[in-house]
Amino acid sequence: MLKIPYGESDFRGMIERDYFYQDRTHYIEHLENWYSKFPVFLRPRRFGKSLFISTLHHYYGLEHKDNFQNIFAKLYIGQHPTPLANSYMVLSFEFSRIDTATHESTYRGFLHNVREGAHLFLGAYRHLFTPEQHTEILSNTTPEGYIKDIFGFTKKNEIPYKIYLLIDEYDHFANELLAFDMERFKKEVNRNGFVRKFYETLKKATSASVIDRMFITGVSPVTLDSLTSGFNISNNITTLIQFHDMMGFTHDEVKALLVKSGVEADKLLPIFADLVDWYDGYKFASLAKQPLFNPDMLLYFLMYYNSSGDYPEVMLDTNVVSDYRKIKNIFKIGDEEAARYEMLEQLVKVGHIDFTLTQLYNLEGVFKDEDFLSLLFYMGMLSFKERTMIGWRFEIPNYVIKKLYFEYFITVQLEKTRFAKSSRPIRGAIEVMMAENNPEPFFKIVETVLTEHHSNRDEMVYGEKHLQTLMIGLLCPYESYFIHSEFEAKRTYPDIFLEKMPNSLLPNDVVLELKYVKKSNEKSLPTVIKEAQTQLDGYMTSARFARPDVCGYYVVYLGGEVYKWEQWGTYV
Repeated sequence: MLKIPYGESDFRGMIERDYFYQDRTHYIEHLENWYSKFPVFLRPRRFGKSLFISTLHHYYGLEHKDNFQNIFAKLYIGQHPTPLANSYMVLSFEFSRIDTATHESTYRGFLHNVREGAHLFLGAYRHLFTPEQHTEILSNTTPEGYIKDIFGFTKKNEIPYKIYLLIDEYDHFANELLAFDMERFKKEVNRNGFVRKFYETLKKATSASVIDRMFITGVSPVTLDSLTSGFNISNNITTLIQFHDMMGFTHDEVKALLVKSGVEADKLLPIFADLVDWYDGYKFASLAKQPLFNPDMLLYFLMYYNSSGDYPEVMLDTNVVSDYRKIKNIFKIGDEEAARYEMLEQLVKVGHIDFTLTQLYNLEGVFKDEDFLSLLFYMGMLSFKERTMIGWRFEIPNYVIKKLYFEYFITVQLEKTRFAKSSRPIRGAIEVMMAENNPEPFFKIVETVLTEHHSNRDEMVYGEKHLQTLMIGLLCPYESYFIHSEFEAKRTYPDIFLEKMPNSLLPNDVVLELKYVKKSNEKSLPTVIKEAQTQLDGYMTSARFARPDVCGYYVVYLGGEVYKWEQWGTYV
């Protein structure tokens, strides 16, 4: 059985324990030959950054020279080594797991992580520093103090090796600050904060030729841009086509991985199509011809499929969801949640939004809509879709992210209704519709939300698209079916198609055709009902839905109330 490296970020451990490893080592060669020796590469959480950092550490670290063949022999870079292999002292920092509750806890966490990096560095290269120097370095009380001493003693001892600096999750703690305390973010990262002082020290070390190369990963450029002149030597390669596939899985790689996992030939394409819907869709370069799969999401699926021969009961990896669910915090940046909710509505209704990607943030000014939407892109909540007349269009990458948007959307929709504290009635109504072929309780739930949440003004501007979005939001939290909106059937498009998941116990798929008539247009009801029946007839007699395990319904709302609904095959 193929050993799936879900959650693994130790490169050497993966190789020695014979875990599957998708060879990305040719990018080491690309980076070494790149124009800048100080690149920054940003990707969303759980996208393989830490594993790549570990790979670089093992490739360039002096301490791994004797094990080079054992580790890299089967990989591209092992067969095409560069002149710089195992020629550096590698100093590595990682800035996650920092408690940002207060200024003091943030500073302590940052200081601890710097000390940990210094401690590991001295352990690997202890023979190059005296015991007294070890003690002096580790007795520092400021982040910049640790690295000043390391750099100072490196020059004093005339050590013949330079430093390759690796920084993982450089902005993890700062992104949390940005979400709930903009002023603290500015104080600690901008101006004369401790983070800026740390990076100023790194910049000086590059000028003094102590640090020869650097590779930094994180999620967004906000923190990097906030350092401005304190650290202006970096080169952001995040959206360059040359490095687009450095992390994540391509379509061909996923198909090959499914074959290696023992997926039968007749199941390969259907499973691949499902995985595309759930985990694919990430384009980080505007010129990319094909999107990427989120590696963590994909490996989560394969871990379960390899062990059980079936889909996981829950397709959303809880670890990924816990990271991406912080979308609500992003909407609150700068206390602008209400104003940004309109953009959320557009996203969930049409699935895309147009804006100019922010490459350089300036938090001393106004945090603009483009800055906010760009942050969603960097965090993996939006992806390049296509060029427009005057810019770019971005879309929700996949079903996992779509569900998280709708989860937030429906939370806001329900907060002024009786369902704000308990979703049990909603769950029960959906179960009756799916298992007992009775959608009326669910349609009534929608009616309640419409009448309790919305005002007379809402009734004037809302229509079928809002009705569709609201229903999808109510349906989204549950895992037994896949929700399609505007699913093509016979060149027509049902408003909602609920398709049973492969491991579902549900007896039927469900097709829903929705109609919304404003009270001022009540006279049009007979025509609208006839139109709904005709459209549902077309769907249900198409090759896609003409099966005994597909139920079809239309429903007509007059204002916020259910006026009429019928099941296909029961009306005259």
